[in-house]
Amino acid sequence: MAMGALDCPICYEPLVPPIYQVGRLNKCPLCPRSAFERCFGMERVVESIEVPCCFAENGCTKKIAYFNKKKHEKACRHGPCFCPEPGCGFSGPAATLPDHFTDCHKWPNTAFKYYAQFDLRLQPGPHILRAQDGTVFLMNVVAAEPLGHAISLVCVRPATGSSPFGCSLLFSCFTGHHQISTLDPVRCSTLADGLPKDGFCIVPKASGGVHDVVLKTTIDEARRYDIELGDEDYEDEDESYDEEDDEEDDDSDDDDEEEDDSDQDLVRSIE
Repeated sequence: MAMGALDCPICYEPLVPPIYQVGRLNKCPLCPRSAFERCFGMERVVESIEVPCCFAENGCTKKIAYFNKKKHEKACRHGPCFCPEPGCGFSGPAATLPDHFTDCHKWPNTAFKYYAQFDLRLQPGPHILRAQDGTVFLMNVVAAEPLGHAISLVCVRPATGSSPFGCSLLFSCFTGHHQISTLDPVRCSTLADGLPKDGFCIVPKASGGVHDVVLKTTIDEARRYDIELGDEDYEDEDESYDEEDDEEDDDSDDDDEEEDDSDQDLVRSIE
């Protein structure tokens, strides 16, 4: 079946339920019933036809309803990300980038766990951070004269916009100095536009030199309410019905009624 048969002949976008058809106009023109009626048969057709993700060769095994294909592929975690090193044309899923960065460009690579603080030496240049779930972050440290150094951080993934992650940095540069900087949320990037430069933190010049500064880093996923858009099937979750909850509510109502009766009896006895 040609996929074009499932596209709107006007806007050429995939047909998405609800789908309407024009009924025959052999009815009274004063009848309040609309001439447009739901075409449930066509809705079942478009809902039943599934297609593979275009990033199947990169490891995506999802089968998506045809009308959700673009939405899925726009945020699929197997979509391409890019090496920001000038002159390097490497691209691939975000999961393949850490090995490329380490093997080809010798960038430092650190594994970490969410919510667990870990130490990073302040070092100019890019630094790869790998979470336990495979999510890749890229920290970039650049000189910000005359103040010190600016730190940028992005979550490397095909989806643009904000991620559900947050980051905090705690450090000290000289005696009596203590600073904490936070980034919430962490921006997403494919790195197609190069290394991140939107610094969220300035580290002052240290009395003992840049390498004496330790960044006590914590990355969390506390905002992960819109988790993994590319891995969702774009279906609404149905609220479950629990009879036990209803029974408990009924019991609590009965208890309230008994308490009210006992209160009324107490009032009568006092009177």
